Amino acid sequence: MVPFMDVTRSRPKGRSVTSESGDTAWPGGPAAADSPHTGRGSSKDESVTVTIGTDGLVDTVAINPRALRQGAQAIEELTREAVREAQRDWFGRLAAQDPAPASEERLRARLEEIQAEYSHRMEEINRLMAGLLSAR
Repeated sequence: MVPFMDVTRSRPKGRSVTSESGDTAWPGGPAAADSPHTGRGSSKDESVTVTIGTDGLVDTVAINPRALRQGAQAIEELTREAVREAQRDWFGRLAAQDPAPASEERLRARLEEIQAEYSHRMEEINRLMAGLLSAR
């Protein structure tokens, strides 16, 4: 079995997984119940897996080295699949926690922000990978 390459992004300064009271929290809503809610997803071929943290941000991205042979565009699509699946998982777990009106809209808006951040980061990764491949 080929080991996965882990690409872990540090949390931005000022963003924590917990609220001021110490309870697990998520953006735009009340503190989560007893257990922190995270999302997990993978690409269809399971060569890329992603974990979404309790704050809705991508915590980990694991890429199977065999996927790197497919090129930057393929990795981008595989990662997008995994992130979207993780977001759907995260959203589904949180939707049950906030019965307030407009909670679904808040979560969808937050997911759109996360998707935009992901797209920006994927562009950065693609540029870095293109540079590495051209240096070979």
